[in-house]
Amino acid sequence: MDISQTNKPIINGTSTTEEIVRNSNEISIHSTTNDDRKSTQQSLQSLVDKKKLLRKIDSRLLLTLAVMYCLACLDRTSIGNARLAGLENNLGLYGNQFQISLAVFYIGYVLFQIPSNMVIKKFTPSKWIPALMVAWSVVLCCMAAVKNFGGLIATRLLLGVAEAGFVPGAFFILSMWYKRSQCAIRFSLFHSGSFLSGAFGGLLAYFITKYMDGKGGLEGWRWLFLLEGLTTFIFSLVSFFILPNFPETATFLTVQERDYWVTCLRKDDCTLNDSQHYKIDHHSLYLVVKDSKIYIVMLIGIFVTTAFHSIALYLPTVIHSMGFDPLKSQLLTVPPYFTGWCISLVITLHSDKTEERSFHLIFGGCLAIIGFFGLAMFENINLLYASTFFCTTGLSTFLPILGAWICCTFSTPHDKRAIALAMVTSFSNISGVLASMLYQTNDGPRYCK
Repeated sequence: MDISQTNKPIINGTSTTEEIVRNSNEISIHSTTNDDRKSTQQSLQSLVDKKKLLRKIDSRLLLTLAVMYCLACLDRTSIGNARLAGLENNLGLYGNQFQISLAVFYIGYVLFQIPSNMVIKKFTPSKWIPALMVAWSVVLCCMAAVKNFGGLIATRLLLGVAEAGFVPGAFFILSMWYKRSQCAIRFSLFHSGSFLSGAFGGLLAYFITKYMDGKGGLEGWRWLFLLEGLTTFIFSLVSFFILPNFPETATFLTVQERDYWVTCLRKDDCTLNDSQHYKIDHHSLYLVVKDSKIYIVMLIGIFVTTAFHSIALYLPTVIHSMGFDPLKSQLLTVPPYFTGWCISLVITLHSDKTEERSFHLIFGGCLAIIGFFGLAMFENINLLYASTFFCTTGLSTFLPILGAWICCTFSTPHDKRAIALAMVTSFSNISGVLASMLYQTNDGPRYCK
């Protein structure tokens, strides 16, 4: 036998034979580790009731954020109800001053969304989001004390700054807690806060402006701002104790539930390992800016949210222009919002089950187009009112599915997703300025031009 064939060369002090053995051991260890992980996941799955776990997460995270969003939308759009209760006359507003007071909200709202999502990891969502809520509730209470146009402008500007970080921050933390196939229905339930605020906001405004007007020497619209602000402030204090951070640190879950859910999320690529330790910085912003898809989404967003803000701010006014008295107009805003919310839940649930977004987005957009077309073309009051149902249904369907699509498209890394959500939300809300100016007083009662 040839000795040169049996004695292998030495490489870095280790024979090739030893190297092969070591590599074989590493492969064996790696294989064992993968088997262990599969075994661990299977054992955890047997210990965890998935449906119960999802209900637990929904009731703690989703429900809390939905209530917060409901209050946020109620606070920012209550000025539309206050207008019908005499705000313009009491403050001596004339011309387009009311529209300006609506538009100024979006200056701070747009400018501070991206910075807010860049610091949310530093301060943690469970502290940052409730702190924002405390801020805007205080500002809303201050709106009850305004005496003139200048005071209204100042408080609306500050309200926009305080609310700016909530929606992108909420979308971010929701996307960190749910798999991609579960996002659309959750975003729809989150958005239900907006549409339910439209529904019950009109009902609430009706009773407050009717029965509190003149109490304590305050007009009904002042009581509206004050009571809504106090409600928001109380819930913001509660949310400090119930809003969770990230799945890896969730204390309201058992150890088995937390380990199982984190494993599921990582397998779905919705989160990265130890996501609470990653920083969101300028590099995250660069990753988004160089991705061309973000600009397409931003363009879609600005068109859709123009329609959304138009309905949110002016639906009481549009219904009032159909010939109904102010108080009845407040009540008639309830059915369109509630119907739109119910139908949107069905459509977004179907989108999640089929894991399809594009055609569901198109369907929602078509419903909204039919609604706005009807408002512009019909003369009959019944048809005009029916058109508002199409508007609310289409918009309440389109927006949550768009949010789910963004989370899937910019799924990793998660810091890129946070900035993408903030950029789309921020740019889209520029449309709030446009929407505020669409329904000029001189164009009433039909607002067709």
